[in-house]
Amino acid sequence: MKRLLLLLLTISLSSLSFSQDGIVLSQENANEKGITPIWPKCERSRQTPAECFDQKFRTHIIKNFEYPDVALPGKLSGTVTVDFIIDKKGKVEVIEVKGAHRYLQREAIRIIRAIPKMEPGKWGNKPIAIAYSVPITFRPPQE
Repeated sequence: MKRLLLLLLTISLSSLSFSQDGIVLSQENANEKGITPIWPKCERSRQTPAECFDQKFRTHIIKNFEYPDVALPGKLSGTVTVDFIIDKKGKVEVIEVKGAHRYLQREAIRIIRAIPKMEPGKWGNKPIAIAYSVPITFRPPQE
């Protein structure tokens, strides 16, 4: 059962970190340096790559959101925060999920994993991973 609900969606910021693959920039640091992954079809947009990414990302979450049927009996609600990276190949990797009930966490993970592959952010000519932290607020549907 697909129900679109009002989502309180904010893209939060992670700190600069390091991984086995090299540097992973937070969204804040990447934006300061003008580095962003290129969402499919954003290369033809009149918006900046960062503006297009943000707009497409928000649209993606709203279009793909489904309040889980299994959460209906308990009218579960809460905010799930998903930490993920868009790696240097342009693929999403979920790093950590926090908050709310596990049924809501599963839905948040499903939404994030459904992000399409994109052109990775680049530092010079080198692809680089960028970290994101996204809170998604779930509220049971009104009857």
